[in-house]
Amino acid sequence: MDGIRMANSLLQTMDLAYMRAEIQMALPDTVSILRRSITSDQQGGYSEAWGDAYQNVSARILISGGGESVSEGQQSTRPDGTLTVASSQSVEQTDRIVHASGTYEILFIDTGKSWDLTKRCQIRRI
Repeated sequence: MDGIRMANSLLQTMDLAYMRAEIQMALPDTVSILRRSITSDQQGGYSEAWGDAYQNVSARILISGGGESVSEGQQSTRPDGTLTVASSQSVEQTDRIVHASGTYEILFIDTGKSWDLTKRCQIRRI
């Protein structure tokens, strides 16, 4: 058996379903996910509003620092932390996250893994 076929046979559908259900116990925090809506002002501009897309979402937030740096004339932003949610949770890079520790924007979402149990988002406090 080649490596890919062997790796895919290690976990069965029932195993993944069990693991996805159990992952909720590893997500001790609760967050709200805000989604932006944009409305034209009929004069060439727009206004934006943020509303709850999802409330009481089980999550885990790990704060790791963050900051900004300039190297070779380019500015880069280091994330303040990582948000982890269940793989079935809808979250978009344009969303905002509200947690007891503050409000965060999403810089990057790490998806597309084999046997995805969670989604991990790099976040920055706003």
